[in-house]
Amino acid sequence: MLGLIRTSTQRKFLAIMFAALIAVNGPLLVTFFIVTKDTLEREMIAKKRVLLDANSKALSKVLWDFDYENLRKWTVAIANDRDIFSIEILDDNDKRLAFVSNNENETNIPEKEEALFSKEITHAVDGTDHVVGTLRIRFMSDRISNAAMGEVGKSVILFIVSTISVLVAALIANRFMITRPLLRLNEAIEATHRSGTRTKVDWSSSDELGRVTSAFNEMQDSLDQDEAKLLKANKRLAFLYNNTPVMLYSIDREDRIIKVSDYWLHATGYSRKNVIGRKFREFIHHEFKEEYLNNRSLLSTGRNETLEFTSVFEKADGTQLDVLITEAKDYDDSSSGRRSLSVMTDICKLKAAEAEILRQARTDFLTGLLNREGFADRLNTAIEEAGDTLEIAVLFFDLDRFKWVNDNLGHFAGDRVLQSVSREVSHLLDEGDCFGRFGGDEFAIMLSSNAVRKRAVELATRINRVLNKPIDLGGRTLQISASVGISFYPENAMNAEDLLKASDVAMYRQKNSGRNGHCVFNEKFGREAARQLEVKEVISEALKNDWFELHFQPIVDLKSRSTIGFEGLLRLVHPGKGILPPLEYIRAAEQTGGILEIGDLVLELGLQALERLHSKPEWQSTYVALNFSAAQFLPDLPANLAQKLSAHSIDPDRLVLEITETTLMQNNMGLASLIEDIRNLGCVFALDDFGTGFSSLSYMNRFPVDTVKIDSSFISGLDETAGSERANKTHALIEAIVGLSKRLELNVIAEGIENEEQLRCLIEMGVETGQGFLFGKAEPLDTVLSGHTARQPEIISLPDMKLSNTGYG
Repeated sequence: MLGLIRTSTQRKFLAIMFAALIAVNGPLLVTFFIVTKDTLEREMIAKKRVLLDANSKALSKVLWDFDYENLRKWTVAIANDRDIFSIEILDDNDKRLAFVSNNENETNIPEKEEALFSKEITHAVDGTDHVVGTLRIRFMSDRISNAAMGEVGKSVILFIVSTISVLVAALIANRFMITRPLLRLNEAIEATHRSGTRTKVDWSSSDELGRVTSAFNEMQDSLDQDEAKLLKANKRLAFLYNNTPVMLYSIDREDRIIKVSDYWLHATGYSRKNVIGRKFREFIHHEFKEEYLNNRSLLSTGRNETLEFTSVFEKADGTQLDVLITEAKDYDDSSSGRRSLSVMTDICKLKAAEAEILRQARTDFLTGLLNREGFADRLNTAIEEAGDTLEIAVLFFDLDRFKWVNDNLGHFAGDRVLQSVSREVSHLLDEGDCFGRFGGDEFAIMLSSNAVRKRAVELATRINRVLNKPIDLGGRTLQISASVGISFYPENAMNAEDLLKASDVAMYRQKNSGRNGHCVFNEKFGREAARQLEVKEVISEALKNDWFELHFQPIVDLKSRSTIGFEGLLRLVHPGKGILPPLEYIRAAEQTGGILEIGDLVLELGLQALERLHSKPEWQSTYVALNFSAAQFLPDLPANLAQKLSAHSIDPDRLVLEITETTLMQNNMGLASLIEDIRNLGCVFALDDFGTGFSSLSYMNRFPVDTVKIDSSFISGLDETAGSERANKTHALIEAIVGLSKRLELNVIAEGIENEEQLRCLIEMGVETGQGFLFGKAEPLDTVLSGHTARQPEIISLPDMKLSNTGYG
């Protein structure tokens, strides 16, 4: 093989050299031959012409003297030149005087075969040239060409010899400088191939082949190092494959096991000889075999490049193992037998942890009951399984005034109350009932049976009775109650979400009706809830489109009936429905958080009205009273109020803030300091709807208010028949309020004065200021400033709903 390589290399080199010489020197040789031959021929012809010229000059004297004897001798002498074919001398009349030919056999040869040179012979006499004859010499043309060819041939032979010498020298140099190192390089490669060991090339030079052999030797060293690293890595990989605490294995296209790790054997309890060659599906639990084969088909058909699925593996001892199987597709088409790269992971603990996490995710951490998500899932399942025979009841309840417990006794006490409630109510339930806590103080119960209605009402009654018992909080006794709402499937709703919503609506209905009881949902509640949602949407649209306005009702001095101030009352003027009742949309705004935006709007409109009133001389001494909701008493209220007063250039004592006892009761944490900060700005506070709350006297003592407004319900009582029990009580209460207020140096304003008799009675009891339809209805500011009364838009009636007294209407 080496001989073939050597011969092949030399032949290629020789062919390349020969082709190069032919390609380069061939044209040069032909050109040299042609040019040299032509040059020699021209030089020979030039010599013949010189010979002709010299002889013609020599013969001029002879012909002039008519020396024919010497003429003949001269002619013979010239004819001794071997290249001359014939010589002919003519006189001036073209008469032949002498003729000599070197061709004895032919005296006349065609002119085309010889080169004829002719020259006139002249003789100068007294400076004048006289033609005395003509010299004609015929030369042999082939002898001229042959002579030229001979000279050229010598050069060609020399050129060929030198070219062959160059080829031989190149072949020898190629053999020693190129072929030999290539042969050694090839021998090193074959030796490496035969023995598997790295063989280096023994050759060193500074040329390219030296660099190639040096690079080859470095490559051999690098391959040795890489092979050592690869062997080490393979050993490490084999160690990791067998000892990594993951079950590794490989299967072929036929699902036969062809390799398993030592850890796989340890984890499954099998021996290697008992599993190699067997189909992996034999170890899968029969309930999961079809799923396993379907998943593997996705990998084998190329639809998936990797595959991950869970299954159940049967160990050698017969126990089952939950496993996560991960397989990767083998892309090496050149390998004999395609195999998977597979991992089997024990996920028994993971599944247990997942179940625990799911349980915790659906369980309330405080009470151990189901949370909202867990309860809804159980309720959905019960609805799906109920069919046409079973009924389901949902009882939704929360604790009355539970916020008071957290605010006054702390969240720890609140948590103990919730735990106590969950224990007590759990004792009332049967095994199949479902009990959950939705967060805060909200609880839900699901009942499912053929006669669920009676039991649901009985259970609600028992819950109310049990929760009315005092709760011991470590030395302190607390008594609570609950409001319960009840809904039924399929009568009230067809799914869990709507069923819970229906019971929630019924619960709030009970809470608004007096608490500590139960209420069964009916369709009327649903319509009212939908109406409330509609009102919320109207509020959002009104804020966006500036439908809210302030109407102003005069507050007058009762004796002079002169206006001393105005109460700004908020009105929602719908472009298509007119003025909407304030109580409904204010309550909706309080529930959605929109009351803050509405409150800011009321304050801004009130200050704008004050600014306009004070621009009129007749109204400069008046004030404006604005109602404030409990939600508006935030820490930044004093600073915000000061900024707005400054922006409108309003004297703070011209702004009266009206708050209700409900506001004081709902938000007493830090409220006193907020009120004090606002009074320090110069603003005035009025306690609205006095006498309708739970503890008015205590709030008058705790909070720094400046004015008391007697609720209109007391004023309407003045219309009772004189001397009647109610009339006497009403007079006594009003007199008490007036007397108490004067002792506390508080102003008194009577609300809802509608006739002259009420006015007379109030003046007799010492009430100095008041407001009501007797003095004017609430009107837009433009109407107030114009000095005449405009007809009020018709008020649209909404469904009767029990709403909190917000003071906005």
